[in-house]
Amino acid sequence: MIDVAFPAAMLAVEIDGFAYHRDAKTLQHDRTRRNALIAKGWTVLNFTWSDLVERPDYVISSIEAALEAAAA
Repeated sequence: MIDVAFPAAMLAVEIDGFAYHRDAKTLQHDRTRRNALIAKGWTVLNFTWSDLVERPDYVISSIEAALEAAAA
């Protein structure tokens, strides 16, 4: 499951954190899913929980830039 999806722009936003990615199997599953999305033409942005908490402006500007690029 994608954390946040913008289907019209084919943009997926994933939030990675140690609470969820605590073992190799979970990490591998996420990477396989990421590769499948990219192969289907999606752009995938990955952020950490720290990005959300400590650098929300960076997260927002990155998402806005990707949405603008998709609309161009």
